[in-house]
Amino acid sequence: MGGWAYILRCSDNSYYVGSTSHADIDTRVGEHNEGKFEGYTSTRRPVNLVWCDWYNDLREAHAAEQRIKGWRREKKEALIRGDYNALQFLAKRPGARRPSRAATRPPQGDALRLDRHPEVRASFNQPARHAEVPAEGGPRSTRELAQDNGRTSKDGGGGAAQ
Repeated sequence: MGGWAYILRCSDNSYYVGSTSHADIDTRVGEHNEGKFEGYTSTRRPVNLVWCDWYNDLREAHAAEQRIKGWRREKKEALIRGDYNALQFLAKRPGARRPSRAATRPPQGDALRLDRHPEVRASFNQPARHAEVPAEGGPRSTRELAQDNGRTSKDGGGGAAQ
């Protein structure tokens, strides 16, 4: 048994999302306008059908109803307009649509565990591109590295030794 998922625009310009097993969607819209059932639309009449889609399985119609109910208004309006490019854009997480403030902050907590990022994990298999560790063991100081490269620590390691 099939069914419809639909969106109604109410008199207060809000949207109501529903689903029905009626073969004729106009029958269900008429029930909303008659106030046949108590609920959201009974106090916001008249209502107008602005979008509907038929599903061959009523469970799919109910699933579509629940999915659309979770959308923000702008995404529902893109669906009503049939603007599938906007739907695709609005489907992205808000942080993926615009830069977040978190992107400008230094990493905190688990974000410091670089081995969790797939690109970083892949780089662990690459040869190291940093200064060599001396044979005696232990890391070398910036001063030692600068002296080995012919620079003095006095000039910040950026210029040639005099």
